[in-house]
Amino acid sequence: MDRTHERNRASGGRLENVSGSLLVRRFSVRQPEMYRVVEAVLASRLTSIDKAALCELAQTAMDIEFDGLNGDFLQVGCGLGGAAIVIAHAKRRNRTLMVYDPFAGNPDAEMQTRRALTTHNADERLNVQLVPGSYEETLTSNEPLALAHIDCGEYAPTYLLLERLAPRLVPGGHLIIGDYRTKEECRKAVDDYFRGRRGFKLVRQSRLHVIRS
Repeated sequence: MDRTHERNRASGGRLENVSGSLLVRRFSVRQPEMYRVVEAVLASRLTSIDKAALCELAQTAMDIEFDGLNGDFLQVGCGLGGAAIVIAHAKRRNRTLMVYDPFAGNPDAEMQTRRALTTHNADERLNVQLVPGSYEETLTSNEPLALAHIDCGEYAPTYLLLERLAPRLVPGGHLIIGDYRTKEECRKAVDDYFRGRRGFKLVRQSRLHVIRS
């Protein structure tokens, strides 16, 4: 996908202030290779995230690459791996993508996700690492973070993730929160954490983007 990044940098592929069906149409024209990844994920039923939000996620990851931001990429709460697959193909190969999920202690769920990632080439070949286990035990790094996509709706785990991840964001980095609009507990956790906290901008797109200033 690195050649795609360079073509997009030259042609101007950003989709700011665009949402819904218009975003999907523009993304499909400007990023046909990534759009095929999005369609493959949806066809395999690997996520409940809609097409517009997946396109927005992919474009955000690519924009961060264009801007040359340092730091890891994270997917937290990966389910069957759909969003992680999209991020893996949108980033440059030498960028690490860490994928965290407790899998409720279910090894069968973990294996199913590993198979999906492998099937869609989103494994070690693209520098993707799947990390099972509780967030309290696994999210201990202090390394810089350029992009994190959170798909976790309950209050306590969402607040914990914000405590662990938001301080790690580099300037210009994005923390995308999937359930902000649809789950009250998630929205309350986000509002409580960022209330009165400086240095972050909350932008409502298909999903909520928290951007470090």
